[in-house]
Amino acid sequence: MKYQLPIKPQLDEVLEKLQNLKFKGAIQQANIETIKRMKLASPMLVGIGNARDHVPGMRENLILHAGPPITWKQASGALKGAIIAGLLFEGLAKNKEEAIEMMKNEEVDLEPCHDHHAVGPMAGIITPSMSVYIIEDQISGHRTYANLSDDLGDYCGSSIRFGVYEKRAIDHIHWLENNVVPVLNQAIRNVGAIDFLPIIGKSILMGDDCHVTLNAATPLFLRALMPGILDACNNRELLTKIITLIYRDDLFALNPIMATCKAISDAGSHVSYSSIVTVMARNGTEFGIKVSGLGDQWFTGLAEIGRGFLMPGVTPSDVNRDMGDSAITETMGLGGTIKSLSGSSQHAIDITLKMYGITHAESDSFRVPGLDGRGTPMGLDILKIVEKNLRPAINSGLAQKNMNRYMAGVGFLHPPMEAFINATIAFMDREE
Repeated sequence: MKYQLPIKPQLDEVLEKLQNLKFKGAIQQANIETIKRMKLASPMLVGIGNARDHVPGMRENLILHAGPPITWKQASGALKGAIIAGLLFEGLAKNKEEAIEMMKNEEVDLEPCHDHHAVGPMAGIITPSMSVYIIEDQISGHRTYANLSDDLGDYCGSSIRFGVYEKRAIDHIHWLENNVVPVLNQAIRNVGAIDFLPIIGKSILMGDDCHVTLNAATPLFLRALMPGILDACNNRELLTKIITLIYRDDLFALNPIMATCKAISDAGSHVSYSSIVTVMARNGTEFGIKVSGLGDQWFTGLAEIGRGFLMPGVTPSDVNRDMGDSAITETMGLGGTIKSLSGSSQHAIDITLKMYGITHAESDSFRVPGLDGRGTPMGLDILKIVEKNLRPAINSGLAQKNMNRYMAGVGFLHPPMEAFINATIAFMDREE
């Protein structure tokens, strides 16, 4: 895998072509259409189901992961650890050594969650037997999916999404599948489809970024579920465990929020001539994007290493390159776009104001409290990003480099400009 940013003369050539780009009117109209479709989308959480039965293209020898395509050999330690955990959970391997041998022998396929209308935070592992949230766009009927939070509620990130394959992490997923999933699925049926747009909107006004901080979103999600949970579970001990788990897992609402954002971005996908970004995702090695007018093609660059707040005992040299599909929230103007972890509150506001310069519109559903309720920046535009040499701002959880290590912390970073330049070149070549 080679990473070489375009040298300045090549970038100058790209900028010159942008100035003389034909069909600017068609691009403008396509972007308007893309945003229109996104704003019309009405994603609702309609249930929880087995990935094997619901995720398109899921098969027995397939493991889905976060970010653009990657091989076992190219994968970081954190992603490898999560893949091992997935094989142990499925019972396809008895131990780490067997799992590694299976992957080296290419007995199991690896494919991006995004290529199957799904998303997963950090490593993003989804195996056939895992359950997924089902989000359905009430306008188109299109469905998107996200795995469930596998956090143990111990505040240290000892879950498989960070690359942990300890027995207790695997046992916890089995416990979730056997005990929590049936209750939550019945709870959703009891209360009816849950609309996350107002949950996200209200959470932002209460101080969340709905990516790394969900201190309001998770309680609001629990509030929506609670009447259904009480009806679905008559075992007081289990009920207490479920409520306690959700209460202690600050990021419990992240996964369905990600699938909600994925449904919105999917609604704006495959619009010819549109330069709007529909996917941003990272696999722990590469950062990748998709663009509406360029269909399902990935454009990648070397993922950065986040800088921010580290767990006790973790040093900057321990931190892995950026990882996770949760950057899908950033494409909707959430995360670092509205509440950067990079510095002061004023710095965060300054970043948000800059982001309006590389987006096409403002959200009708999500408002920035620090800007008198102005809509969040929406519709990242590759042409504006390259022309202004201004990269999006991303908040992110941080994993460690080595497998079977707990969460490293939370941080802030920018995606590589290389991905946006490569997409822009492909976009312009398409016009020719």
